[in-house]
Amino acid sequence: MSQGGYNQTILLDANRLSSEEYSASNLAQTDNAIFTNKVSSGITIDIGDQVSIQSAHIAQRGAGGSVIQMDGEVLGEKEITTTETINSSYIGYHKSTDEQGYSPTGYAYETSSNESQKVKMKDNEASIVISYYKTANGENNITLPRNFGSASMGNADAGGDPSGVETTNASFWSASDSYAKGCNTYYFTASHVFTPDFLDQVAISSTNSSGNIRKLKQDNSKYTIFKRSEIVYRQSELSSASNASYIQPVPTKPDPAIGNYNRVLQKVKLNVPAGYNSPSSISGDITNQLTKTEPTINIIENDLTSVVNSTLYRAFPCANYYMFSASGNQDFFNASSTIGIPVGVGTNACNTASAVNYLTNYSHIGFKRPEFVESGRECNAYHGNKITTTITLANASSAIIYTNFSYNETNLLEFKKFFDSQRLYPELLDHATTSGNSSYSSVYPNATSASLNASFRKEARFLHIGISGSGNDATGSDALGSDMYNVPFVTKTQDPPRTSASDSTSMPIFFYFNENCSNLTSEQTIGDRDDNLAYGFARKNNGLIALITKPIGGIPISYFGEQDDAIRADTKIGYDYHFTGYGNSAIMLSSGFAPLQYYGQIEYAQSEDIRQVYLGADNPLLNFDNVQSRFELSNLHAPEKVGNFYTAGDPNPAPDVFAPPASAQAGEDCFKINKQLKYDTWSPSMHPYSNIALSGTASDGNQKTFIPMNINMVKGQIYDAHGGISIQDMGIDERFWKRSIWGILGFEYGQFNASGGIENIKNINNRFTDDNPNSSGITTNANVTSLDSQQFHSNPYGTNMFNLMLSSNVNFYNTKQIINGSTDGWKDDSPDHRVSPAITINSESTKIIASELPRKILKGYFLINSDILDTANYYQLSNPLQTMAVVGKYNANNDFISYDGGGAVFTATRKKTITEIKTQILDPEGGTANVGDNSGVIYRVDKTINTDLKFAETLMSQMNSKK
Repeated sequence: MSQGGYNQTILLDANRLSSEEYSASNLAQTDNAIFTNKVSSGITIDIGDQVSIQSAHIAQRGAGGSVIQMDGEVLGEKEITTTETINSSYIGYHKSTDEQGYSPTGYAYETSSNESQKVKMKDNEASIVISYYKTANGENNITLPRNFGSASMGNADAGGDPSGVETTNASFWSASDSYAKGCNTYYFTASHVFTPDFLDQVAISSTNSSGNIRKLKQDNSKYTIFKRSEIVYRQSELSSASNASYIQPVPTKPDPAIGNYNRVLQKVKLNVPAGYNSPSSISGDITNQLTKTEPTINIIENDLTSVVNSTLYRAFPCANYYMFSASGNQDFFNASSTIGIPVGVGTNACNTASAVNYLTNYSHIGFKRPEFVESGRECNAYHGNKITTTITLANASSAIIYTNFSYNETNLLEFKKFFDSQRLYPELLDHATTSGNSSYSSVYPNATSASLNASFRKEARFLHIGISGSGNDATGSDALGSDMYNVPFVTKTQDPPRTSASDSTSMPIFFYFNENCSNLTSEQTIGDRDDNLAYGFARKNNGLIALITKPIGGIPISYFGEQDDAIRADTKIGYDYHFTGYGNSAIMLSSGFAPLQYYGQIEYAQSEDIRQVYLGADNPLLNFDNVQSRFELSNLHAPEKVGNFYTAGDPNPAPDVFAPPASAQAGEDCFKINKQLKYDTWSPSMHPYSNIALSGTASDGNQKTFIPMNINMVKGQIYDAHGGISIQDMGIDERFWKRSIWGILGFEYGQFNASGGIENIKNINNRFTDDNPNSSGITTNANVTSLDSQQFHSNPYGTNMFNLMLSSNVNFYNTKQIINGSTDGWKDDSPDHRVSPAITINSESTKIIASELPRKILKGYFLINSDILDTANYYQLSNPLQTMAVVGKYNANNDFISYDGGGAVFTATRKKTITEIKTQILDPEGGTANVGDNSGVIYRVDKTINTDLKFAETLMSQMNSKK
């Protein structure tokens, strides 16, 4: 008998579009990677049947192109810190009728604090945190401390204003700064302040005499913006008690610096669509989010002007000359006005709108060393703590500073953070041993060492101490230090006589720091020797912190002159909140408007009302460089522009008005050396503005002037930005970085997060290049290269020579001179103009260039699971899966990833009837894949049909066998 059969192949089409899940009632709640398809009349799978996948087509938009895959996978959560603000009493943006101005926020009152929150880390999304900074570039800032900011002496009895029949408005601009204009004319003692941040200048006193002052340099330094935790924009909308609490939040004399300030930290959520995206679409999406413009806000009466904010470029509240006034100062400090201007500080402020407006000028302050200020303010309250034991001059060389700071882990960690910040700004330590700047150079044991500064950096840290002023007689609520407001005293010497006006500012006192034990906690050491100090600085003394000085030479003799050859018990010590505190250099934001522009012909009608100024990055960019195939982030600063002089374009200027033609390159990004101001902005701190002396006329085309560089600026300094943003947190921790959006784009964790010892970490005031900055905070600046040096040589008219010569100042003679043989007699004549040529060079931003090429594919394959299988035969970790095929992503084209079969074949081990098939498309980890709704799988069932294919022959054979 002949037996036989045949093989039957059945193909089952299971695709997403025909699935139960795709029906209208279920579509919104389902996952594209899971779909169930009905089998019309059911198919019986017999024992021995073979089941496999014939083919599969998995839909992923962009698959097969030059694209980058992101799945939208949640990697985990990260804690970030941002500034959270609560506004109350909405009043709109119009100016009040009682001269209280308009509110920059639309609210009368707001409180803010820096709070922690958790954000999701995803492979296509990150919540970054940025801070803002303003550069000291001679524009839109007022250096602190300052009593107020006026363009003239106003009602003062004296103040150095020009007078006489020939007086012009320009002469008011070029007049020296003065007490009557609000200048703090007290000359701070060199040992009290960080003098490299300041320049010496001559100002006019309250009695019209001249004297020396210190004023912060306009040197392009970056000042990070801090926000006052409580701000009142409309005094009349709050109760008298609330206003009083705002003006004087602590029980001491009115003082702007001792309020609570928090660094402005803004969360920016960035994302790209899940799936496949081209590099250009990724860079475009993120750039659009960084530059997204918010709705226009119309402000002031009758909508006279407007504000347009974007993600990283915003109008910040600031000071203006009307609010930052002498009358406001007088009310806030409750000062006397016997000479027509405020003098002295009263015990309690006047609870008036003028006082409130005055303090609100301090709503946003820029600090040059933000980490130093933040960590310092965490160490103690505004009044500091005290020394508990008198230190005598006889014991100066081995002095121990006994404090009433509790010796506990919380305090020690706060001080450790503060002392680490000092190492981040090594100039604060170096200055102490620079000969002529500090008396520590005379006592430090290694003073003759070639590596003096490096050695002192390792072995010393400091706190502020209030030796002078009230000294050990200060009450518990008195502030540590002072900003010397409304002190009319002025000196012509560089060492103010104490008998005339005691310098109440604090000064730094240094003590020993041992790096070798800087890791010891309070539980790991008893802190009784130099080599086991807790965290490298703290000796334990009856539960309190003591600081030793002997290893660094003790305390200099000059510290003992204020208190009768001693530093007495109850002298305040700690961190000084004041702007004069050593290392605390600060500025106030300013609107930049003057009451009347230089030549007296242009008055901006809203100049006394506008109290906002733009700050941030105006054109941030994430770009993909097709040559290097790398992403790059740039333009995190608002660059200097070539610009125009404020009268440029005047078609018919008066003979005495400088009005150059408008520049065709005015809007070009640039950096400047020997920056020449355009007189389009004004700040009281920039007095005296340089006098503009003209020759020739504009109508004849021979008008000429050499505008001297403003004395508040620094010659030879690069000025390249108005301000910008600094990245503080990229929203992804190191553990998940490689799998995050930034890791996929090719950036490395170390490009945005400083590493190594504190001595190797840079601060934000270092110049940035395209290389890894290893900085605390990441920003950009102009990319200054050696090629630019060919433009450093400029003629006196500011025209670049493009040669190999170095830059030089220029002497210019109105009358032509002659080289007079060997005697050089022409040099005996003084030049008519001493010119520091204004050098302007077009520039591009530095870039943060991804260290690696972007990853195109996140995961190399898919898994196709199906319930056709009775058993799980695919082993992954501890949980086997019902996987029928592994689909590599290398075979992708036209938005589909194809699988052409040829994989595993499975044999049925029990009989069953299939009425539906559930398909799952999974990632390698077993989670559902991010796929489109056009996916489909073709299943194949191979059955063996047992039947006799030679029926007639078999039948005849059987019949014959019976005969």
